[in-house]
Amino acid sequence: MKIKKSVMWSGQMLIEIVVAVGIIALVLVGVSDLMTRSARVTTFQRQKDEAFTISQRLLNDYRFQRDSNPQVFYDSAVGTILDPCVSGKTYVCTVSMVKTLEAVLVTVKVEWGDGGQTFNISLSQSLSREIK
Repeated sequence: MKIKKSVMWSGQMLIEIVVAVGIIALVLVGVSDLMTRSARVTTFQRQKDEAFTISQRLLNDYRFQRDSNPQVFYDSAVGTILDPCVSGKTYVCTVSMVKTLEAVLVTVKVEWGDGGQTFNISLSQSLSREIK
């Protein structure tokens, strides 16, 4: 009888090991998926922050142009300009200017691609015309 029991126990031990390895594999797949998603989110947030900084810099440049020579800035404000943004980066900037009687509405849109998708961020500011 003891021989049959030991054979039966050794088979049960093998099944327990296979089940344990399967559970460990499932846990590791879940952890690796979580790490991949976390890395993707971190990359996206870094790119978004960089795009926001680029758009703020461009708005500051236009504000400086307005402050330096308001009349020339107002007279030269035209439709849409494609700005190279930053050399060596994957960002594309579009600057739109809408002129009214009292101000120029400057809108900066920064686009970038990640994972086959295109994302963008847009900032606007109304730059008032100097009143003399």
